[in-house]
Amino acid sequence: MEVVKADLYRLASCSSPVHLCPSAWVVAGALAAPHFLYAFIWFKPDRWQRLFCGTKAVDAFAFFGALGKVLQFTVVGLWLSCQLPAGLCLDLRAVGLLQWLAALALFGYGQSLNAGIFRAIGHVGVYYGFKLGHEVPWVKGWPFDTVSHPQYVGSVLSVWAIVALLWGQVASPALLVLAGYWTTLYVITGLQEDRT
Repeated sequence: MEVVKADLYRLASCSSPVHLCPSAWVVAGALAAPHFLYAFIWFKPDRWQRLFCGTKAVDAFAFFGALGKVLQFTVVGLWLSCQLPAGLCLDLRAVGLLQWLAALALFGYGQSLNAGIFRAIGHVGVYYGFKLGHEVPWVKGWPFDTVSHPQYVGSVLSVWAIVALLWGQVASPALLVLAGYWTTLYVITGLQEDRT
């Protein structure tokens, strides 16, 4: 426990942790975990409903989906803190104007897609309600008229916004592999939903 406290103190004081650096396998697993949850619910909605009393299945999905995001961002944050010389303290002076513009554009559009999904189909629609016994209206307008799988595209754009900010401060190959892998997980999830 003392090791964890020491590493948390190092993070708070803008130093890289010594012991809390996740391996590439841990990062890959943490990023994939929510997508395994999505696939399970997509392909086995009846089992998920039985586990969570039918109508509570959507709320359970939302809860475990949020937990998956916390896991993803915690592990990626720890990984980044081990890659950056000053831990999680980003050197904002090293971020150029074009990086800021790219990050703001990607993140702004990505989050507008995510917000648009919730406005268009609501909580029940976002969390596979139609698979879990709920009526979800079919929407053809924003954001569905813009891109296929707008929520996934929005998430991917947000990941690449972070890449734009970190470019030049984290080793480029490692950053590209991380973002490319994360993007691939969303592409696979979208394809599985298209084909079934």
